[in-house]
Amino acid sequence: MASEENPNARKVIFTGLDNAGKTSIIFSLLREISKFATIKPTRNAERRNFEFLGMTISEWDLGGQERFRKTYLEKSHLIFRGTDIMIYVVDVQDRERITDSCAYLYNVVEKFSELGIMPSIYIFFHKFDPDLINDPKMKMEDTYNFLKKKIEGFKNYHNFSFFKTTVFNMPSIVNAMSELFIKLYPKSNVIDKTIEEFAHKSNIEGVELLDNNSLIIGSYYNNESVRELLNSLSPYFLRLNDGFERAESENNDENFTQIERAGKYFVFKRFKLVKGASLYYLLFCKEDPSFNPEEIDILITLLNEILSQEI
Repeated sequence: MASEENPNARKVIFTGLDNAGKTSIIFSLLREISKFATIKPTRNAERRNFEFLGMTISEWDLGGQERFRKTYLEKSHLIFRGTDIMIYVVDVQDRERITDSCAYLYNVVEKFSELGIMPSIYIFFHKFDPDLINDPKMKMEDTYNFLKKKIEGFKNYHNFSFFKTTVFNMPSIVNAMSELFIKLYPKSNVIDKTIEEFAHKSNIEGVELLDNNSLIIGSYYNNESVRELLNSLSPYFLRLNDGFERAESENNDENFTQIERAGKYFVFKRFKLVKGASLYYLLFCKEDPSFNPEEIDILITLLNEILSQEI
């Protein structure tokens, strides 16, 4: 389905109650964490378009204040029509409004039914902050289990996925967003297979291919510990790269960064897959410091061939 502005765009909406954390999630992916302290309530619907693997994504950030939610439901044919994915954000720390949040979600799902559409719905149980998970006063796990069970009981709609997210654990957001966006891309398995073959040939333990929206668009890990390691490090490499880009007088896509930590060597490289397209990034780790830049160039060439084909 398409959004109103661009018939070829894929429409993704962020919604939920006010103060649930929708905008902070978007800022996290844009690596604009410094703006957290100045975030103001989203007024009405804020939209932006961005490119993801050659597709145009139309992202709608819907303000969660009650007057706006009422308007969205009254004008559902304008707001929700053409939705491919809905990300519904729940503040698990706001236990007093859990019932209200569930009721609004149900109303939106009913509007989807009236419009004859069935987008994928991703529920982000947000503000699942590490230092509060085991706090008996917060009861976040109880809130999660209660609401998950209630949502799964919605009649005639079962297209839900559930994630625990927090801005204090960036991989929780990146992994969730990457999973939902990559489902829009039909050749994701081919990308993963190409990266896996590169990793085996080059004796590499793990690889992540990221886009400029912090999304993981391809990966390979030889074990779970490597997955957790690269997941935790990729946001920091991206922010480090942002700092270097601001300091550079010109863009040099051939540079790469290599560091050694805890007995492993990490290589981070930025590049363009298609001339004029957004930057992409490779992060991989291995146990020895040697690597062949030509092998990376071959991988980039293969990825370019995959992504240049018509979807």
